[in-house]
Amino acid sequence: MLEPIENQYKKIGYISRSHGVQGEVLIIPDVYAPTLFDALDLVRIETARGDLVPARIESVRVQEKHNRLSFFVKFEHVTDRTQAENLKNSSVFADREIVESLLDTDARPLDLTSFAIISDEQSIGEVEEMLENPAHPILQVVTDKQEQLLIPLVDEYIADIDEESKQIQCKNLEQLKGI
Repeated sequence: MLEPIENQYKKIGYISRSHGVQGEVLIIPDVYAPTLFDALDLVRIETARGDLVPARIESVRVQEKHNRLSFFVKFEHVTDRTQAENLKNSSVFADREIVESLLDTDARPLDLTSFAIISDEQSIGEVEEMLENPAHPILQVVTDKQEQLLIPLVDEYIADIDEESKQIQCKNLEQLKGI
């Protein structure tokens, strides 16, 4: 008996538009995994009928802009802009096991709740919750003054995460309201 498609494949994003004249497409991911396409050489593209057609990846370029990942992908069977345009708005799927293993091994710890926030060697507060955001997670912090502070989990504000001591060294917090 065949396994249902949703058990075999996971949607990883969609094709936003064509890029260039050689058939490259821009894929906007649904999951945050910078190394997503490093482990993939084959994906499935959903047709208008709902069929998942295999597509072998020839090359990938990753771009991070405004804290959002984009992947410029060249498929072997797409050789020009017209073919790439025909794929616009198509969903892209990959083997569920591969995608889930990449998400499990993401460089960021999955849960930073109760980690202490330190800035300029002073305690700022403690992470109360991690908020999901399409671009990046956001740390919801209760400050030592019992105020709420939202800190984006990006290099601009996070200098270091020490999992052993459960501390997050922050920088540039003066740019955020409330400090």
